[in-house]
This record gives sequence, structure tokens and C-alpha cells, in this order.
Amino acid sequence: MPIYKSMQIYKLRIKNKGQAALIAVVFMLAITLSAVFGIIALAFKEIRVAGENNKAKNSYFTAEAGIEDAIYRFKSGMAVGGSYTLTLNNSSADITVNAISGSERNIISVGDSSGSNRSVSVDLVTSTTGANFYYGVQVGDGGLEMGNNAVVTGNVYSNGNITGENGATITGSATVAGGINVAPSIEALTTDSNYAFATASSNRDIAQSFTANVSDRINKVSVYLAKVGNPSGSITLKIATDNAGSPSTGNLASTAIPSSSIGVTPAWVDVAFSSPPNLTSGTKYWIVLDYGSNSATNYWTWGRDSTDSYTGNTGKYTSNCCSGSPSWTNVGGDLAFQVWIGGVNTKIEGMVIGNASSGEGRANLFVNSTIHGSVCPNSYCFMENPPREELPLPDGVIEDWRDDAASGGTCVPPTCDASGNFTLSNGSSISLGPIKITGNLTLSNNSTLTVNGTIYVMGTISFSNGCIIRLSSAYGPLSGIIIGDDSVSVSNNCSFLGSGSPESYIMLLTDKNDPPNTVMSVSNNSDGVIYYASKGFIDFSNNATAKEATAYGIDLANNASITYESGLANVNFAAGPSGGWDIKSWQEIIP
Repeated sequence: MPIYKSMQIYKLRIKNKGQAALIAVVFMLAITLSAVFGIIALAFKEIRVAGENNKAKNSYFTAEAGIEDAIYRFKSGMAVGGSYTLTLNNSSADITVNAISGSERNIISVGDSSGSNRSVSVDLVTSTTGANFYYGVQVGDGGLEMGNNAVVTGNVYSNGNITGENGATITGSATVAGGINVAPSIEALTTDSNYAFATASSNRDIAQSFTANVSDRINKVSVYLAKVGNPSGSITLKIATDNAGSPSTGNLASTAIPSSSIGVTPAWVDVAFSSPPNLTSGTKYWIVLDYGSNSATNYWTWGRDSTDSYTGNTGKYTSNCCSGSPSWTNVGGDLAFQVWIGGVNTKIEGMVIGNASSGEGRANLFVNSTIHGSVCPNSYCFMENPPREELPLPDGVIEDWRDDAASGGTCVPPTCDASGNFTLSNGSSISLGPIKITGNLTLSNNSTLTVNGTIYVMGTISFSNGCIIRLSSAYGPLSGIIIGDDSVSVSNNCSFLGSGSPESYIMLLTDKNDPPNTVMSVSNNSDGVIYYASKGFIDFSNNATAKEATAYGIDLANNASITYESGLANVNFAAGPSGGWDIKSWQEIIP
């Protein structure tokens, strides 16, 4: 082949190789650019996803913060409206509170972070408050007066006299405690602080000294207590002698104070002893509160006077009051208390108690009474000095119930009028609670009130003419409460119904403080409720009936009756103190 031909072929081959290399480079560049753009797109996508995830996390944390804020408000006893908004770090939570029943709240918090929404739902239930109604009638120092043919089906325990007219009958047994003087024998009432105890093992037990001013038996003790959080178990109150300026390890008498008898609000808690000890005038004694555990968050307080104004006496605390050789430390003042020593004679007069085969009476004195089928004296008429039994609901618990009602808000127009009064009549019906009514509550003429939560009325309460008051079925086996600060009137065939469960009742309570006078009147076939008036008289008349009645004093007029139900021995009310809310469920939900 000629040389020039070979050179042409060679040059052509070189040219082709250059083109192939260029194509390969372009191809590789395209692949590289595609990979780079793919990576960039993926990176932007990941950044976008990360941003969305971050917003989702922020919205979730904001929703959680909203839930925690609402729970804090409930546990702190703060007012919680139906809905409100919480703003946090440029995110917001819309919180909605729904009353499922008197004892349950549902809280939904929707967190919003730059348009990303997540929701959390929590159900809260109240820690129930128990009360023991062991008698058909339990009466304070005002005593029980029964008219012609009035009947109590059940037992009666009274701290004052029981007297009756013709045919007045108690079908079970009757006990009248030895009476006490109107005023305490000794007291230290001043408080400028609340002294905490049982917060640590070093201060589980606490005591206050007093000096007896008369020689007689101690009938009643009152101490000014509150609880923080939700401590469990009972406090044992003891009366101890003095041992070189501190309580001795033994005791003259003791009694239990259940945790349910002490509220979050400081209040006087009354106790009596099954075997009251005799004290000697001029001798120092100690009121000792013995508690078996401690907690930094669930503990007790006792009202204190830091000026230590009760001369010659003081308060102390220790780790273990009642065994070994305890070391006592001053609390820096006196602890508030009242003590009643001695008293007056009490009696059962003009009564029929039991029948030929049952019934017994216990009192200082019996006058014209028939017990166990025979006129006293007989072997069933026990002339003795029975101990007092204090009424089962201390002021602190009642104040906590007020707070529970107020947590649901205050009644305003159009539900209540401009003066805060609520009126329902002419067959109308409504559901209420928890709620605070600043005026009066009036139901009449076949109207129906369904109670969804505790109702607190600052004014008077009047139920009349065929009205019906019932608990929501959501209460289940629990009982509900209507509280009034003023007088209460129930008349003309009004009915009270529980939730439908046989263990469920309504308690109608007035806290009006007027001991010599009537604060609640019940008449004309009204029935089906627990009536409670610890600071005044309840009058029953014209065939009025009740499940149970507890009051400072009771007047049961002609033909009125009270029929006790055994389930009342352990009633649980669906209303708890501030801090008494428990978490039933906590979960994320779809917005």
C-alpha cells in the first residue's frame, strides 16, 4: 500500500479516537452532572423533610406543653375555661377542656408550628372523696326533736338530747353522747403560717402542748390542718402526758383522722375518743399527730403562730413519737388547737326505740322512754356517758368542693340572669355542673335539673312543685353534691335521683352558719337525698322523707320519716380537692 494511503488511514484513526474520547468525556460529564443534580435534589428534599419533621416535632412538643399547662391548672386549683391558647417559641397550642362528667375532664391540645399540626388528648378523673354515714340520723350538739308519729328507720347517734312526742319512734338503736360546753376549755387560735410535717423522715410526727384548766374528761379536740398533694393513710391523734418538756411515748387516748377528712384548704378538724381520758387541772399534756410515712410532695400542714403566744406551751416535731427515745425539735411557735374538757348531762326523753325483740339506748339519762319493748329502766336502757361522734365532713373538704365547682366556671347570662340567679320552671330541663352560681338557685313546676358536676350556690336554694334533680349517668357508682352558702328549701314532691347505680346518691348541703336556727327545711313528700347541715337545724315536716340526714340539730315534725340505706356507710363523692386529679389516659390523636 502506498505510504500516503497509510498516513491517511492513520490520521483518520487518530481523529476517530479523539472524537470517541470527547464523547466519553461529555457522557461522563453528563452522568456526573446528573448525579450532582440528583444529590442536590435529594439534599433539598431531605432539608425539606427535616424542616417538616422539625415543625412536626415542634407542634407535638407545643401540644404536650398545652396539656401540661392545663393539668397544672387543674392540680393547682386554678380556673380553667372551656378553651384557651398557649404561645411558646413562635408556636401555639389551642387547648379545649370538655366536662365528660362531674368526675372526668377531657383535654385536647392542638399544637401548631408554621402550619404543621399535631394533637394530644388526656382524660383526667378526680380522686373521689369518701364519707361515712353510719346512721339514719347523725346529729351534733343541737340534738334531735321528733314530733307525733315521726319515724327514723335505722339508728341515731346524737351529741345532743333526743326528745319525742306521741309515737315518735327510732326502729334501731339510739345513742346520746355526753354533752360538752359551748366554748372550748382551752384554745390557741392564732395562725400566721402553716407548718409542714411528714415532708421528711425527720419530721413525720408533730405535737402541741397544753395545760388542763379543769379536772374532768377530755370530750373533744380540734386541730387546724390541711394537706399538700395527696397523702394517703390516716393520721393518729393521741393525747400524751408530759415527759421533761416533750411528749411521752405512751398515750392516754388515740383516734384516727382519715386523709379524706382533711382538705387542701386549711380548716378545723374535730375528733373525739372512744374512751375519753380524765385530765388533771394544772397538768401539762400533749396533742400528738403520729403519721407513718413521709413525702416531699404529699404531706400535711398544721396552722402555726410563730409568736409562740400560748405561754408555757409550744409545738415540737420528731421522726418517731412513740417508741424508743425520740428527740424533739421546736417548730418555732404554737400549733392551733381547741380542747373541750368536761360538759353537761344529756338525755333520751319521750321516745320509742326498737320493738319487743330489738333496740337499745345509751345516754346519761332516760325520761318516759320505751326501749326494747319495755319502759325504762330496763336492761336495754344503758345509763352511761357515751363518747362523742363528730360530723363526717370537715370544713376543709367542703371548701375543696366549692373549688371543684368553681373550676367549671361561673354561671353568667343567658344561663343565669345579670344578678347571677338561676331559675328553671314550667317543665323545662337543663344540665349543669361543675359550676358556681353567685346568686340563687330556684327549680319549680316539674322542671328537671341534671347534675353533670358539683354545683356551688352562694345564695339560697329552693326546690319545689314536682321538680326533679338527678345525677348524670356518667357518675356511675359515684355520688354528687349541691352546696349552698345560704338557706335551703325543698317542698311539694321534689325528687332526687342518683345516676341509676344503686350506690349513687345526691347530697344537698348547706354551709350556712346559724346553729340555733333552721338553715334547711324539707316538706310535703320530698324525698331521696342525703341532707347535710353541720352549722344549723334541718326541719322535716308534712310527710317529708330522706335517705339520711346529718346536721347540728334536726327537728322531725309530725309524720316525717327518714329511712336509712345501708349503702350510705361508704359513699364516694365525685368531687376532689385541688391537686386531686389523676391521669386516666394520655395519647396522641389525629388532628
